[in-house]
Amino acid sequence: MQTKINIVNLQIKNKKNSNSFKKNYFAYMLMLPAIVLTFIFAYLPMPGILAAFQDYNIFKGLLDSPWVGMKHIKEIFQIPLMWGSIINTVKLSVLTIVVSFPAPIILALMINEVKNGIYKRTVQTLSYLPHFLSWIAVVGLTYSFLDQYGPLNDLLILVFGVDTERAMFLSKQEIFVPVLLILSVWKEIGWGTIVYLAAITSIDPMLYEAAYIDGANRFKQHYYITLPGMKQTTVLLLIFTLGSLFGSNFELVYGMQNAFIDFDVISTVVYSSGIQQGNYSMAAAIGFTQGLVAFLLTFFANQISKKVSQISIW
Repeated sequence: MQTKINIVNLQIKNKKNSNSFKKNYFAYMLMLPAIVLTFIFAYLPMPGILAAFQDYNIFKGLLDSPWVGMKHIKEIFQIPLMWGSIINTVKLSVLTIVVSFPAPIILALMINEVKNGIYKRTVQTLSYLPHFLSWIAVVGLTYSFLDQYGPLNDLLILVFGVDTERAMFLSKQEIFVPVLLILSVWKEIGWGTIVYLAAITSIDPMLYEAAYIDGANRFKQHYYITLPGMKQTTVLLLIFTLGSLFGSNFELVYGMQNAFIDFDVISTVVYSSGIQQGNYSMAAAIGFTQGLVAFLLTFFANQISKKVSQISIW
């Protein structure tokens, strides 16, 4: 009897799943390109990590290249530029998290306060647009803007007079990191607000009405209602962000480097010491180590979050 009941329950469950697929058929079709691209660019290349444990030869391939165990992982820390690049990567990542992570939250709160619909949509659209530019395009625009004969120097001469000396901003080591941070915020701040605005719109409006009746001003409404309502989304995104602590934006850093700038990160060392010199095993070893550290950071950040706030990604 129990077996028959289980069979009936299974048939009902399968029928519900089938109906759900038919009902959401169009949504699944929209997801299909993303699934295919993720499979091609994220999962198919994964066997290449085996090169980290081989003296990889492009002519022999993964199957015939000799195995060397942990040799290349041990050699990572013997690369002259590695320790400095690790420090630079962590420094840049920490500054990026401190500056870039709260920026979309603040912008989302500000956009949410705008009552004029046309103005609100205009601001949202303009803040989203930079996200669709490639990093190389952003680097090109920055070079043009900060060039010795670019718009910024022209503006300074217009303001301070024709005797003002044209500055070579791109050769100044001290403003290299601030420029990276400004570009990161400018490009992604609008796109980052999408998730936070969605979290804000999911908050029950009745809570704001009740708080207003109780005498709470806008600041207190944000503090006691909006921010707690965004808490789960914020914590989850922070966990994923902490996983990239030893990662960096290769396109931006490498694109902004020049003969005057001495600032390497892990990804640029991988490119210069690994790919450019044909040492693919070393490049794979650095990538493997970097991915392992990112996983551990995400795991421990998730465990801490689960204990402190009862919010986790698994």
